[in-house]
Amino acid sequence: MNISSYQERELIKIASEFKKHLKNKFPKMKSSSSGIDQGFIYKFKALFYEVQAHPWDSESDSIINKYKLELEAMGDQIRNFFLIFRFYLQKAFPYESDLCEAYGYVQLERVIHNYDELGDFLENTVNLINEKRLLLKAANCPECTLDEIINLSTQIKEVHEEFLEYLQKKELLNSAYQNNMKELFKLMEIVHEAASKNLQDDPESLRHLTLPPPKEYIH
Repeated sequence: MNISSYQERELIKIASEFKKHLKNKFPKMKSSSSGIDQGFIYKFKALFYEVQAHPWDSESDSIINKYKLELEAMGDQIRNFFLIFRFYLQKAFPYESDLCEAYGYVQLERVIHNYDELGDFLENTVNLINEKRLLLKAANCPECTLDEIINLSTQIKEVHEEFLEYLQKKELLNSAYQNNMKELFKLMEIVHEAASKNLQDDPESLRHLTLPPPKEYIH
């Protein structure tokens, strides 16, 4: 028997059946199985509940999609403000083409979907705004535009960091889930072997406490 031969959802359904019927047949199976000790049922149930509580990919994908949409929406907003900012930057520094190019719309588009690079770009932009605010104001750049760029830069950084933390947490949870599934399957194999030896005269219990042929779960 191999865990990879079973679909995860089906394996959890089988484990649920094991959990329901294990207690009643525990004494009979325990007598002939060295792998089944007094704490076996507790360990089995604990692993089962850990595995059952793990969020499925559809739920996780929904959260990831939410973060992506939020970041994209803020990216669209920052684009709009940069059109205004670019105009007044050129107006305030007409002879500094390198400066205007470094903070221009083309440069923003280059990094808009790479949030690490975007974060650096916006941090440099905020530093420029703080350094040149008086000159930008003298060129009639609206202060609200400058403030919105600063605010959005902070928001994008915070949401991106939160997104990265979620992805890291998801990776750790997935790793723990896979380990728990492997451990649970080992216990299921022990139950399967013990039931196969001791419950031949009880076909109904045998059906609930043995693994079905893997081929039934292969697509």
